[in-house]
Amino acid sequence: MASILNNVSALSAQRNLANSQSGLNSTINRLSTGLRINQASDDAAGLQISNNLRADIRILAQAERNANDAIGRLRVIDATSEEATNLLTRAAELAEQAASGTTSSAGRAALNAEFTEIKSALDALDSDTRFDGTSVFGTAFTARVGELSTQTVTLSSIDVDSANLGLATTSNLLTSAAASTALASITTAIETVSADRGTVGAKSQRLNTIINSLGISRENITAAESQIRDADVASEVVNLTKFQILSQSGVSALAQANQSAQSVLSLLG
Repeated sequence: MASILNNVSALSAQRNLANSQSGLNSTINRLSTGLRINQASDDAAGLQISNNLRADIRILAQAERNANDAIGRLRVIDATSEEATNLLTRAAELAEQAASGTTSSAGRAALNAEFTEIKSALDALDSDTRFDGTSVFGTAFTARVGELSTQTVTLSSIDVDSANLGLATTSNLLTSAAASTALASITTAIETVSADRGTVGAKSQRLNTIINSLGISRENITAAESQIRDADVASEVVNLTKFQILSQSGVSALAQANQSAQSVLSLLG
């Protein structure tokens, strides 16, 4: 029916054109951001899931950094413990020499002076070695390596100072008997430091395994989050072409619909 008051064809063309323009704008937005979900209305459920996955990814990344920081601290402990072993080995050499009856009193005094300096050096290593401003010896530390409170790696307190290694301040190399006693204590101290280094190595290996596991988990969760939130560029390019064509044809159809209404005037001629 021809009508002057209502142009139903134009209204229909206008509605379809608006839909095409909305689809075109959404497609351009997805292509420009690279995201399929740019607002909650795009996919409310997908947005919630992807946000949770993003939080998991950030937590895993921080857990990796925590584990790497812990490895760095363990490396400092191991390197310092190696130096302590070198000092103790030298002390054992001095004690062995002082324990011999062929060493004179003056010689033992000189050996004892070096032994005293070694004990002071051990004390300095224990008190002055720090990581991020915190002493690495004399205190236990725990690294958080996961979201759960149970996902931790703890290293018990390790010491390399002379007192904790059993080298009392009264120990000396001034006599053969005292040197023999000191030698036994030094040997035990070397064994203690070696055992502690073994523990440090085991903890480092465990942390390396955890880092690999965290990396795999983060990679897989990132892939899952990408599937939900990221735009499929190939699909969006197809949509872009489709909506461009629909918008152009919609504009043409709207123009034709408006012209058809004017044809009613010819009936009045």
